[in-house]
Amino acid sequence: CLGFFVFLRVGEFTVNSVFDPHTHMTVDNQQVDSLVNPCCFKVHIKCSKTDPFHVGCDIYIGWGVGSVCPITALSSYLSLRGSAPGPLLMFSDGKLTWQQLSSSVQSILNGEGYSGSYSGHSFRTGAETTVAAQKVPYQNLRALVWRHVPDLYPDSS
Repeated sequence: CLGFFVFLRVGEFTVNSVFDPHTHMTVDNQQVDSLVNPCCFKVHIKCSKTDPFHVGCDIYIGWGVGSVCPITALSSYLSLRGSAPGPLLMFSDGKLTWQQLSSSVQSILNGEGYSGSYSGHSFRTGAETTVAAQKVPYQNLRALVWRHVPDLYPDSS
């Protein structure tokens, strides 16, 4: 849910090398507005493809509409995960690589009768397609998908 609703690249929330708390998301990189009845999470992305200097950026997540809600999913996950050190998102074995994620998603979707090939990039393109289908103006979609660090890329106007 987090990857989909926030248009994350899989490399922004998986760990494909040795875990490094200075570059990978940790439990400490998220904040919630209320422990009792949360309606907004702030997640800090430490580095990404569009952030070569690892300045990072904060992303705010609100309630979703329908049966899948990123606030509910993240709250449920964090209650199971606890506050132990390590990556923010991981399987019970302490790891979450893009290969594990892709394989798990592919297996779940195939088990539900969806054919085709799915990869980590499917999260981002699926989110874009979903938002576009809701007739969100292109400028708004572009702002969601092409986040950048303002201090590094000042507006040229």
